[in-house]
Amino acid sequence: MDFQYLSQFELRQICYFLALVQSENNFTEAAKRLGIKQPPLTQRIQALEKLLSNGQNPYPVKLLDRTKRPIALTEAGEVFLAEAQQAIAHLDRAILRAQQASQGQIGRLVIGITNVMANSILPEVVQSFHKRFPNVVLEMREVTVEEQISMLRTEQIDITFQQAERFDSSESDLIFQPILQEYFILAVPANHPLAVQSQVALTALKDEQIILPSFDVFPFYQSVILLCQKAGFEPKIVQTVVASGAVALLSLVAAGVGVSILPNHVQTLSREGVVYRSLRDIGLTRQVAVVWRGDDSSIVLRQFLNVIQELINLSVLDSW
Repeated sequence: MDFQYLSQFELRQICYFLALVQSENNFTEAAKRLGIKQPPLTQRIQALEKLLSNGQNPYPVKLLDRTKRPIALTEAGEVFLAEAQQAIAHLDRAILRAQQASQGQIGRLVIGITNVMANSILPEVVQSFHKRFPNVVLEMREVTVEEQISMLRTEQIDITFQQAERFDSSESDLIFQPILQEYFILAVPANHPLAVQSQVALTALKDEQIILPSFDVFPFYQSVILLCQKAGFEPKIVQTVVASGAVALLSLVAAGVGVSILPNHVQTLSREGVVYRSLRDIGLTRQVAVVWRGDDSSIVLRQFLNVIQELINLSVLDSW
């Protein structure tokens, strides 16, 4: 592509030519539509023909047959018209797409999700974002708790959600923005004696088999052990089965293997044979934060964060 040659053309020349064709090759009508005098229009069309000719003789390019009445397009004019229309249409689309991209209206965002967040605030965020930005591709990628940070750093995902009592402030390349606080409830088999109580005291679990996720995956659950010990008993943690996902844990509860202490959002999972009950005065909470790379300049990411902010009524932060 000869950019030096092409740079001699003016977009205005081509637009004037297209406007002339739309005016049925009538210079007077075209000048009126363009809001200019007729002589400048004639001069622009002649300059366009000269550039197209590129010094070739004896057959210079003529777009219009001026000997005919009414004036008609030449064969060269017909060919140039067809190609110029496509070029202008592509340019118009390029302008629109650039404007949309600058507003985050098109693009792609890869979200790292865990089973926990899939049943929490994420569905509401995605629904609201998709309604506002229907042309943005949202890719949901399931990740484990251990994978989240490394996948962010290697740009395999753009954003994720993490649960913790506190967040590591030494992760200077990442931004952790707490967005909500979870509390914990008791999941018991529907036929369990505790199921008749609306609230259950922690001490009522003294003789119960308790199913908890692996501490290697969810070290937070060590807090449950400490709470039980402070309440005066050593919890009976089921050691013969291991499950990390909420669905698997609820299946074990439904099977009567034991009871489980889970984040409040699991109540969105309707599991036959399981009921949920409040835990009285345990004061066990966990923060949920949205996490992203601090150097990520994506406008789509910013729009996604804005949707989260609006949904949970966060005040505007400089980092957003």
